[in-house]
Amino acid sequence: MSVGSETIPKIELLSAWFCPYAQRAWIALEEKCPGNFTVSEAMERKPPNIFEKTPLLLEKNPKAQVPVIIDRRGDAEVVVYESLICVEFVDEAMNDDDGPVLLPGPPSQRANARMWTDKFNNDLCSAFYSLLLKQDKDGQESAAEKILTSLREFAKHCKGPFFYGEEFTMVDIAIAPWAVGLRMDVLEHYRNFEVPRTGEYAMYWEWVSAVSKRPSFITTTSNLPAMIDVYRPYAEGTAYTQRARLVINPKLSGKGKKSG
Repeated sequence: MSVGSETIPKIELLSAWFCPYAQRAWIALEEKCPGNFTVSEAMERKPPNIFEKTPLLLEKNPKAQVPVIIDRRGDAEVVVYESLICVEFVDEAMNDDDGPVLLPGPPSQRANARMWTDKFNNDLCSAFYSLLLKQDKDGQESAAEKILTSLREFAKHCKGPFFYGEEFTMVDIAIAPWAVGLRMDVLEHYRNFEVPRTGEYAMYWEWVSAVSKRPSFITTTSNLPAMIDVYRPYAEGTAYTQRARLVINPKLSGKGKKSG
């Protein structure tokens, strides 16, 4: 397919370099079909904290959020959004006999992976934003403890080097954008938060080492100065994104949770 001289990609990810939810979908695509998709920046951040969204994003996702996967390989275009749904779609729709399986095993194991993914998504990822947004010491300490509690549970059940052992799965993808690398560095920068290097976190640190060497993670990672800058409004209490509003007032969402 083409418009003029421009070829329309068969598989396109609408993304934003600063968004951990979009990174989930990007990692999944890198795992399943590296080199066979296009990443399009769909949100441009304009200081101090304005996010300008592309017409294509506004057209394809009624929520106007990334990630969005557009699959144009068949007769009818397929549009998928919400990060964890994107990961599952990529795993099922872009599978081949030689590639990795992100939800491996029998139905019982796949269900187990979905349950762990949901738990860590709600506990760990939400606490990341709480720690950044809370301006009072008590609120920050409570959020920090929630992160550590979640990581201790993760470490307790992690088989190593990845959550289920040698296989890199949706559970790893779900929390890696927050628990490995730059966003942990952001928490250290703004909140002096660090995960202890003690025995109860040993498997977490082994997992961090393995994930940080994974090509799909390396490819989808930005740079620290830019990440520190993009989270500055959160740390200073001036962010007014949907995520910030939900952390400040969970009643706005009904449940106070969002899968992204």
